Parts: sequence; C-alpha cells; structure tokens
Amino acid sequence: MSIPTRAILRGSLSALLLVIGFVAGWVGNALYGDRFPIASLVPALGPGLVANQGTPPELRQRFSVFWEVWNLVESQHYQRRTLDRQRMIWGAIRGMLATLNDQYTVYQEPELAAQTNEHMQGRQGGIGTYLRITDGRAYLWKPFKNGPAVAAGLAQDDEILAVDGQEIGPLIAGLDTNEAAVKVAAMIRGQPGTEVTLRIRRAATGEVIELTITRADVVVPSVESRMFPQGIAYIRISEFKVNTTREFDDALRELLPQNPKGMILDLRNNPGGFLQNAQEVLGRLYEGTALFEENGEGTLTELRTISGDRSLRAFDLPLVVLVNGGSASASEIVAGALRDSRDDVFLLGEKTFGKGSVQNIYTLSDGGSARITFAHWLTPSKEQIHQVGIVPQYVVPYAEDKDTPAPCVADRQPAPGSTTCPDNQLYYAIQLLVTGTPPPATSAAAR
Repeated sequence: MSIPTRAILRGSLSALLLVIGFVAGWVGNALYGDRFPIASLVPALGPGLVANQGTPPELRQRFSVFWEVWNLVESQHYQRRTLDRQRMIWGAIRGMLATLNDQYTVYQEPELAAQTNEHMQGRQGGIGTYLRITDGRAYLWKPFKNGPAVAAGLAQDDEILAVDGQEIGPLIAGLDTNEAAVKVAAMIRGQPGTEVTLRIRRAATGEVIELTITRADVVVPSVESRMFPQGIAYIRISEFKVNTTREFDDALRELLPQNPKGMILDLRNNPGGFLQNAQEVLGRLYEGTALFEENGEGTLTELRTISGDRSLRAFDLPLVVLVNGGSASASEIVAGALRDSRDDVFLLGEKTFGKGSVQNIYTLSDGGSARITFAHWLTPSKEQIHQVGIVPQYVVPYAEDKDTPAPCVADRQPAPGSTTCPDNQLYYAIQLLVTGTPPPATSAAAR
C-alpha cells in the first residue's frame, strides 16, 4: 500500500472516531440527561491529574485515592455548584494533622495566622480591644485604657452590630467561636490612620449608635508592675511576647532602686509564648540551665538562661511565683526553672496546665502557618512537664475571700468603698515574703 493511501486511511479513521464520539455523547446526553452529564467527565479527570504531578513520586499512588474522592465530590455532590474549595483544602490539612494525636501540631488559616503573629509582636493596627463571641453575637471585651475604642466612649460588653455597614450576625452565623472572632477582628483591624465605622448597642442603656473610629498602632502590653505598700515588688506577665523582655527590664529598672524586700512573679493564666523571652526573663533572676529540650529520639539538649544588663539582676531577691491551671508552656518553664534553680523561690497557687511540647512555626505559601511539634521540654532537674504539669510547693485553691484582701491587679477593680480586692493567692504570697508565714492548711511539696 502506498504512503498516500495509508495517510488517507488514517485520516478517515480519525474522522470516523470523532463522529462516533460525538454521536455517542449526544445520544447519551439525550437519554440520561443530568444523571450523566458530559461536563462531569472533565472534573472526573482532574484536578488530580495535574496536582498529582507535584506529589513526590513515591507518594503518588497513595495520594491518588485523595484525588479520586475530590473528583467525585466535584462531579457528583448535589451541592457541587456551591462548593468552597478553599475550605475543603484547609479541612484536608487539618484532618491530616489530627491523625498525629497532637493537639499542638496545627494549621492556621491565613487570617488567623496574621492575627496571631500580630498579637505575638505585642502591637496591632486597630481600635484597642479584645472580642467576646457569645450566642452568635460580638461584644467588646477588655478594651485597652488608652486605646481608640475607649477614647471614642466605647465600653466593656458593648455589642458590635455592624462594621463598615456589614451586619455581624449573618457574617458569623454558623461559625464556631474562634472562627467568628477571627472574622470580626479582621474587619475591625487595619492600617493605623485609617477609619472604621461601627454600629454599637450600648451595654448600659441598649441605645444603638454609629460612630467612626480612627485606627491606631495599639501596643498590647504583656507586663504589669508596681510596688506594694508592704515593700514587695509585683510583676505580672500575661504572655511571653516579642516585647516582654523589654517591658520586664523596664519594670526592674523602676522597682529595684526602691529596695524591695521580695518579689512576686504572677504567671497565673499565662498561656506561654516565645521560648527566647522566657529564657531572657530567667536570665534576670539567675544564671544557669533554663530547661532541657528532648527530641523524638530521647536526646537531651541543655538551653541556658539569657542574661541582660547586669544592673537589672534580681538574683538574690526572695521570690514567690504564682501559678494556676491557666499557666502553660513557657510560663511553666519559668516556674519550674526558678523552683529547681533557687532555694529562695516558692511556687504558690494551683497545679499548672501541663503543656511541655515545643513547636516551630512555619509560614506557608498561602499566608497560613503550620505549627509542628519537634520536642518536649524538661525542667532543669529533668522533670517532665507535658501532660503532667507542675505542683507548687504551696497549693492554694483560688478564692475571693473577704478575709484575704490584696491589691487589685490585672483588670480587677475594688468594690465601692474599698481599696483592695479579695485574692487569697496574692494575699498569702505577700504574707510569705513579709512574715515568712506559709498559707494555712497546706504543706510544702517536695522540692
């Protein structure tokens, strides 16, 4: 057979196959309609075919079943026209990490990752308030004294009805508390100097008002300090952030020249934060081992305290550390290290949370972040913290007892006609430093 004849036959065969394919498709669509739409063939083949090429060769076979399911959802699910593919991807990532049975290895979506990073830097562009989400509604919570929200006349528990004209109720309907808070915060926050318009229902009167507030670069302090009348220096660290060391140094710079008899370091409800800042705080209180880091193979690595200005050392100042079930992670490191390293340090309060794992934070290509546990922490005496916690030498369950008045700290305010707040843990910490008297009905745990 000649070459031209072969070419003609091949061309005729190709044309015949195209015609057969077209007719079969037309007939199939006419007979089966939406039960077997031609359009479903495209999603049935992808995006797995393309995406799978980015998968390491040794894992492609295992990942193929993921794309099989994805393609079935894309082509067959009855709500396929309204699928949120981004949420599907995020859900798949969270599901993968959940199989590790490690609640601290997590993925944060881009909005939440950005807000978390901003929070840990100790400053943010916004109006200066936390948020409380209750029953699908958003409220101001603990507005900062010098922030734009307070300057505009807003107060605790004022309800946020709308932001820049967008109703909050429909926006957060069906979301869990964390997702809702992220959504509302993302709308309120923004570049310093820009404006945001809020519609507010007053907590005190129920009046609905609308006002425009100029966002500012709001500093979120992590350290509170003062000198108590008994000559006791008091420092509270709410969280270990980027600016914590500087604020702690500022507190020491103000308190140490007053020659305090002792110091109270309040770590109650401190959820942790950056390890380096914890090491730096410890470096102002002693010099030596801060903790041990244990990897998955059981190898221990010593991490030491990080020193600062020699004039800000409080190595010999008697110290009581207040802890409770909200003291976790880096705050447990500080408490355990001080207990193990100094004989004149006592822990008072309640058993700590018990988070002794450490995560590296990786910024991802979508702006989200992955927090991956890579080690566990041990105290200088090599005691485990994770899922164990630290029992203080003096166990004092918290009580607001009128017979144990103490200076008002954090955001607490005295009752009308009073200048103190009931706080038995703080009261007994002061007594222990001033008179050496331990709390009643408790015994010191073994050091």
